[in-house]
Amino acid sequence: MTPPVYPITSKTFPRTGILEIPYLSAVAYDGHTALLQPGGMTVPYDVSGLTPNEFEGAVREQGRDVQLRGLAALDTRWMLGLPDVTFRPPYRKPLGVRIEGVWYYAWPLRWDGTSGAGAHTVVGLSN
Repeated sequence: MTPPVYPITSKTFPRTGILEIPYLSAVAYDGHTALLQPGGMTVPYDVSGLTPNEFEGAVREQGRDVQLRGLAALDTRWMLGLPDVTFRPPYRKPLGVRIEGVWYYAWPLRWDGTSGAGAHTVVGLSN
């Protein structure tokens, strides 16, 4: 059985390699928090494709109490339709997600809103 998220921290985040990231689908969104459930598959993600700035953003410590806990793949088309959520600076408003009862902030490691429909976006999960 695939775990609901790919467990990772800023200290264990690799610079190269292909990770099999669990896909999660949204079953509900109340304007603040998305309820996600396992989608039954994984998405290969090549971390060596991250730019130095994207890598730094992925491993940057958010504070003593908020740290990277895992990765998940979400549907890009669904993410494009989220109202009041922005993933680009200077006005980022993070997405809140709940996975198996645990709440996280979710942000894309690389945000490319031009990805084709059905494409997946890998997000970091922190709490």
